[in-house]
Amino acid sequence: MRVLIVALVPSHLMSMVPVAWALRAAGHEVLVAGGAPVAERAAAAGLSAAVVSEPPGRRVRRSAAPSGLPGAGPDWTLLQERWRQRVDGVLDEHLDVARDWQPDLLLVDPIEFSGLIVAAALRVPAVVHRWGPDRISSQSIPRAVEALAEVAALRGVDGGPALPSMVLDPCPPSLQCTDAAAAQPVRFVPFNGAGTPPRWAQRPRSGRRLCVSFGGETPMLTQPAVWDALIRELAAVSDLESVVTAVPQDAGALPAAVRAPGQVPLDLFLGDCDALLHHGGAGTALTGLAFGVPQLIVAQPNPSWAAVGERIAARGAGVVLDLDAALRAESTAGLRAAVEEVLSAPGYRAAAEALADEIRRLPAPSAVVPLLTELAATPVGR
Repeated sequence: MRVLIVALVPSHLMSMVPVAWALRAAGHEVLVAGGAPVAERAAAAGLSAAVVSEPPGRRVRRSAAPSGLPGAGPDWTLLQERWRQRVDGVLDEHLDVARDWQPDLLLVDPIEFSGLIVAAALRVPAVVHRWGPDRISSQSIPRAVEALAEVAALRGVDGGPALPSMVLDPCPPSLQCTDAAAAQPVRFVPFNGAGTPPRWAQRPRSGRRLCVSFGGETPMLTQPAVWDALIRELAAVSDLESVVTAVPQDAGALPAAVRAPGQVPLDLFLGDCDALLHHGGAGTALTGLAFGVPQLIVAQPNPSWAAVGERIAARGAGVVLDLDAALRAESTAGLRAAVEEVLSAPGYRAAAEALADEIRRLPAPSAVVPLLTELAATPVGR
C-alpha cells in the first residue's frame, strides 16, 4: 500500500509521524507532500517528501480559525474565502505529486483541505489525523467540502472534495472536546524531532524543574517587555530551574535559574520536569501529558489553542493563565503563585498521570495499520 501524507505546517506533520513509522515498519510506502518546511521536518523524521510550493507572497496560516475574542465563533465566511484562495494556489502541485505517485490512501492534516480534493480526484480514501483537543475540524471540514466544490470542479473533480473515510484521534477521550465527532482512537506517541539527550536532564537534582515552551511563532517571543517580565518572575520562584526551549534573538543574558538548551526535543527531557508552561499547542500539551506532567497554559484567542487549555483545566491537570494579568499582578495572585500552585498541589500531578495512563491504553499506531490497509482496499465510489 502507498500512503500520501499531506500537512500544512511542520507541527501538524509531527502528530502523524508515529503512524507513518508504523506504516513503514509494516512494509508500506509513505510519501509526505507539503511546503519546504514540512519536507524538511519529514526528512528529519526519516520520511521521504515532495515539496509543494506556496504561491508567492502568500503566508501559510497555522490555524483553522482566525484569532478573535475568547468564546467567539469563527467567521466562517472569511475562512471559506481564505480556503478557496490558498487551495486554488497549491492544488495543482498536490495533484501532480499524487498522480505521479498513485497512492492508495491519503493521511490528511485537518486543515490541509487540498488532501480531500486529491483523494476525490484519485478515488482513494482520505483519513484525517487530528492533533489533539478538537474544537474546529468537526465543523470546518463539512464547510470546506462545500466551499471548495468549485475549486475542485475546475480541476475535473466534479463531486467536490471527499469527506473523510476515517478520522484518527490521538487525544485521550476524556480530554477531547465534547462536540468533536466520533473518531478512531490512536495512541499519542511523542515525537518532537531528533536530538541528543541533554546530560543535565540525566543528572540528579535537588530542586524543581519547569519547562517553558512557547513554540516558534507565538507573540511571547516578539514582545520584549512580556518576555523580560516572564523571565524575571520565573527566576524569583524559589528552588526552581526553568528550562526555556526558545529565546528571542535579542534577549539579554538569562538568570542562573533559567536554562536555554536550544533545539532539544521535548520528549528527551520533559519526563524529568515537574510542570510545563506553554502556549496551548496540542503537540506540546500531549507530550507533557504522555509523561504525566501538570501544565500551565497561556490563555489564547486562537480557538484551537484555547481548547487545549480549557480541556486540560477541566480535567484538573493544569490551569489556564492570563499571562499579561499574571505578570502585572502582585506575587500572591501572579505568575509565581500560579507556578507554585501547579508545582505544589498534588491534584494536578495526579490528574496528569491519569491522562498519561489513558494515553498508554489507547491503540498503538501499529494497531491502526490493518484498519488503514482494509480501508485502502475498499472501493471508493463517487
